[in-house]
Amino acid sequence: MASPTKNIGYIAAGLIVLYAIGQFTQFGSNDEAANTPVMPNWAAIASWPGIDAAEVEALPDPNRVYTAIVLDDSGSMGQDMEAAKTAVLASLEAMKDTDAVAVIALNDGLILPFMAVADARTALPAPLSRVFSDGSTPLTRALKTARQGLAEEAAKVGGFGTYRILVTTDGVADNGDLLRAEIEDIARQTPIQIATIGVGLTGQHVLRRPDLAAFVSVSDVSGLADALRTAIAEEQVFSAITSFGSE
Repeated sequence: MASPTKNIGYIAAGLIVLYAIGQFTQFGSNDEAANTPVMPNWAAIASWPGIDAAEVEALPDPNRVYTAIVLDDSGSMGQDMEAAKTAVLASLEAMKDTDAVAVIALNDGLILPFMAVADARTALPAPLSRVFSDGSTPLTRALKTARQGLAEEAAKVGGFGTYRILVTTDGVADNGDLLRAEIEDIARQTPIQIATIGVGLTGQHVLRRPDLAAFVSVSDVSGLADALRTAIAEEQVFSAITSFGSE
């Protein structure tokens, strides 16, 4: 089990990275500039995830990255759905074999629980093939699922590692107020990093929050695969996401 001092050190490093992303990511507008700044609750962050695991890892790897990919499977994706699924599969190639990944669809829910990336490359194609474009855009529910899954993984390793959520979406959330409250709570209570890739989105979006998350737009779904791979690679070396070549 990790010592409190080590946990606080890794948590602080993650938050510094998140701050850097907010400061240096280039945004197309200042639509969310009026949001009230979120102050971290250091006591809550230091004690995160705050739950017990049935089994704990004896020698956790502090360099392991845990990534929850949120895939938009709403009705607006339409014919772009197959390309989006292909992009998610391709993104696993940018991850280390020993890192961990889970995939959550907005409407279908958890389609791949957390597992080693090496195993996910084999396990993901079958459940992903059964995901189709249908329904609304319940981003808040998906973020809650991702957050819970990351907390459960963190409990197994004493909080060691890097924890992040990568969101892909082509639309506005069903309930913007609930989504805003959720991302603010994640920033206030946890070391989880959030990055969003907006497909064909312009202007205002709740996740376009430079103080809380990285947000990058690609013009269409053809740029999603490159965007995901770049996000994964740049996040692993703690660099701010500034642009993607496919924009």
